[in-house]
Amino acid sequence: MIGSRINNLAKISIIGYPAVGKTSLLKLLSQKLIDRIYLPTQGFDLKTVEFENYRIKIWDFGGQNIYMNSFLSSYLLGSDIVLVVTDSTLRNVMSSRVLIDVADKILDDECPIIAIANKQDLYEQRKDRLEVNKIEEILEVQTYGMIAIDPSHKLRLIKIIKNELNKVLSRKEVVIN
Repeated sequence: MIGSRINNLAKISIIGYPAVGKTSLLKLLSQKLIDRIYLPTQGFDLKTVEFENYRIKIWDFGGQNIYMNSFLSSYLLGSDIVLVVTDSTLRNVMSSRVLIDVADKILDDECPIIAIANKQDLYEQRKDRLEVNKIEEILEVQTYGMIAIDPSHKLRLIKIIKNELNKVLSRKEVVIN
């Protein structure tokens, strides 16, 4: 069974610039309550998340330039999936496009880069937010809209991750056999 083979293999890396919701996504997957107090991640946070027969190590990297410029290549090594989180503003989406280009050069072709267009709940309130389809057009990678502080988005995020992990495992199995 594909799910059982991944137990100690999956590494998901969450990257993006400061205050876009990377840690909120990690908390959405790993705990029940998400506080709304912003504390910048220093270095990285690492959590192990289990759902069904999946056991995944999730790395949440600090978004400050020191981490992005100096340590990104080391952090991303061995990733099975990379989630690039953007806050859905044009400025951040454009910066995230550059980040995707850098990650693409670091990663092998087998590691998918997925964009999470976070803070979609603010789209109606603030006109500087972009819709998911426009963000996907700019980023040129599969993009999903998300509200990381909303617990109802947890199952959707799990489904996205499971779908991508199954694709990764299918490719790895073809290489092994």
